[in-house]
Amino acid sequence: MRRRFSFGLGLLTSLLLAAGCSGADAGGDGGAGGAGGGGPVTGSGGGGGPVTSSGAGGELPNRCSLPQDPGPCDGAIQRYWHDPSSGVCVPFIYGGGGGGENRFESLQACQEACQGNVPDMAACAAPGDCVLASPRCCAACNPNDAHAFVAVHRDSTTDFWNTLGCGDVACAPCPEVSEAESTGQYFAAACEAGRCVVLDVRESPLTECAQDADCALRDGVGCCEECSGKGIVALNQSADIESIVCPEGFGACPPCAPVYPEGMTAVCLEGRCQPKLSSP
Repeated sequence: MRRRFSFGLGLLTSLLLAAGCSGADAGGDGGAGGAGGGGPVTGSGGGGGPVTSSGAGGELPNRCSLPQDPGPCDGAIQRYWHDPSSGVCVPFIYGGGGGGENRFESLQACQEACQGNVPDMAACAAPGDCVLASPRCCAACNPNDAHAFVAVHRDSTTDFWNTLGCGDVACAPCPEVSEAESTGQYFAAACEAGRCVVLDVRESPLTECAQDADCALRDGVGCCEECSGKGIVALNQSADIESIVCPEGFGACPPCAPVYPEGMTAVCLEGRCQPKLSSP
């Protein structure tokens, strides 16, 4: 039985190689090549409409208007494509083996290459302009990573949802996860160089530390700290998360006394603030 399985696996591998499915991401992926030019966007959504921007001459590179193409193979490679209907660079699963040129290794590479789209729902001008959204009709369940989100201008959330064509799709409920397993609380939307981006605070200066005393617990990374006692993060004591996620002119947050899980403390591990839950 083992010998037969090995033969079948070898035959499958040979067939995949013959089809160009070696697992390598050949062609298509861009660095910053082919950018349409253009600096930071200075417009705003204005009354709920999409934000528009223009690159040099307002021209969008041809590759950025091509449809999403997962390729002919069955790999599972995280990539981004530029959706011309929204101007947003959206994560997708690339199978490998070729495919179209509208495919980028990172959000940054996609955004640098595909400037000049109209509409441009990921354009921003100030901190707090951006919010997280799901790139699919049904949001990914926790725990998740940055590929579970896109960042769009807060005035374009409805327009972006409409581009997904979801209609009245019914999504299955997500299973409950423990506080130790949860990761969704670490992600926020930020405005960087005129573009809405997905920010993982675990990879930002917000969580840098040298000792435990540098760190403090916080309920989420929203503009106002929540009081749910779930989705706890640990940030540097001097981290100014509000300057990143709060809209201009935002007033005071409602009174709140955060409740943290019993036995949870903020510690500095390998140069990063992290919540630590001690065993009872």
